[in-house]
Amino acid sequence: MSESQQPKVCSNCGHPLLPTDRFCPNCGTRVPEKAAPPTVVLPPDQPPATPPTTVLPPSRPPTAPPTSLPPTQPSSIPTPTPPVVPPVQSAGAPPDPFMPPPTYHPPVSQQPPFQIPATPSVSTTQPNRGIAWLLVGGIGCLLLIFVGVCVLALVAFSTIATDTTSGSTTPVAGNSPPTSGSGTGGSVGEGQILFQDNFDNPVSSALPTSEDNDSRYAYEQGRYVIEVKQPELLVWSLIDGTYRNVTIEASYITPRNTSNVAAGLIFHYQDEDNFYLFSVSNDGYYALELLQNNQWTTLIDWTKHQAIDPERNRIKVELRNDKIVLYVNNKQIDQTRDPTFTDGNVALAVTSFDKGGAVVGFEEITISQR
Repeated sequence: MSESQQPKVCSNCGHPLLPTDRFCPNCGTRVPEKAAPPTVVLPPDQPPATPPTTVLPPSRPPTAPPTSLPPTQPSSIPTPTPPVVPPVQSAGAPPDPFMPPPTYHPPVSQQPPFQIPATPSVSTTQPNRGIAWLLVGGIGCLLLIFVGVCVLALVAFSTIATDTTSGSTTPVAGNSPPTSGSGTGGSVGEGQILFQDNFDNPVSSALPTSEDNDSRYAYEQGRYVIEVKQPELLVWSLIDGTYRNVTIEASYITPRNTSNVAAGLIFHYQDEDNFYLFSVSNDGYYALELLQNNQWTTLIDWTKHQAIDPERNRIKVELRNDKIVLYVNNKQIDQTRDPTFTDGNVALAVTSFDKGGAVVGFEEITISQR
């Protein structure tokens, strides 16, 4: 076969091409013109073909690149200033803006307001002797009042000194005895009784009486009885007043047939979620616990002590700043320190254990200043 008759393939997709193909029938890629162009046969009456002549339209000149114009310069001719028009007046003709404002001149015969005419002759005025006497008398009265106040102050000071010598006391800051008719409140001083109640007269006692499904508070046979009806429950009866650096003592009796129970003293009571609890059980144990933000902390764990009686006891707590000293039946059984709370209310408390029906009869409580 001749070279013109040899098969060709597309350079882009490899598809076979015919010698007469100018574009790939598969992908449309143009075929390089290596082969000889096809022979053009003209009709016998036409001249040979010549390339066309390009003729520009007569109405359009040849295109030329746009000519850049210089930036527009500001006009050197000054802009005329508009005339100044005075503001419109509320009434009358507008004033001449080049004339000064008029000056107001009051009439000569008119006096300025609130002006007092001058005295024609100052030298002829006589002095007012009455005013001088009034001044002298006022000064004398002030002196008399001052002397009287000094005498009264001296008498009062003498009275206070006499009362102090005779043995009266002044309340100490930090302790607030109950204001209601609860027991007996003594004068506040070291060793003095701040609160005392022996529960022999329910009318004069401030501790409440009530009963529900959990507890019972009542006055019976000269005692203040607290009964806990449910197991593992702590109940208390609060005494009004804020106390700091005091001694708290309470006597109580536990009936012989009662279930396992602990009598207690609550002190430095802030609210129902923050206080200390000193407990003594009828099986011979004691403990000191702190309730803070409703979370219990054991300061002194349950400890057995021979000073504890199963039926009748007198418990005592001495408080001095952060120091806590515990007593049972006038014997010191333990002590510790805790700075969480240093003042607060006082309450009588009872705790039941595995059974309900726990009963404690308090016979007396005394709070005294240390």
